[in-house]
Amino acid sequence: MAKATSFPNGIRGPLLNSSGAQPSAITDVTDNSGGTGAAGGTLAAVTGTYNETVIENNFAVLAAQVNAINAALKAAQVTDS
Repeated sequence: MAKATSFPNGIRGPLLNSSGAQPSAITDVTDNSGGTGAAGGTLAAVTGTYNETVIENNFAVLAAQVNAINAALKAAQVTDS
């Protein structure tokens, strides 16, 4: 059984299931988009003219943001690492 979520001063954090066990770790997104927009964190507008680079960069941004959220959940002990 995974460790329970705990916070300072013995406060027990919320569990997202009724078993009392800490939810399993969430697997990071593997970014194979080929995009390079992950550092900026901004999605570019996709205009009427198809632009593969814009699309790839947008996917890279989304993958980076999802992985950052996952890392924060693990660091806060909301999910198991």
